[in-house]
Amino acid sequence: PRSALAVPAVCTGTDMKLLSPSSPESHYETLRHLYQGCQVVQGNLELTYLPAGADTAFLKDIKEVQGYVLIAENQVSGLE
Repeated sequence: PRSALAVPAVCTGTDMKLLSPSSPESHYETLRHLYQGCQVVQGNLELTYLPAGADTAFLKDIKEVQGYVLIAENQVSGLE
């Protein structure tokens, strides 16, 4: 029997550039929701305005980004 190829979990990226979020708390939750379990980002991976102490483990499954990666204006000390 043929083994089925695992289809990667695909998610849609963002195009906010450096636009400041109206609510930093909901911005973090939105990013977490978008990228949790995601393996392939269709579009851009923009990690901006993350608060100090933010848990970035939701990024651990990302293998491919088809657009650009923007990491800016963050308070968090590191990414996992």
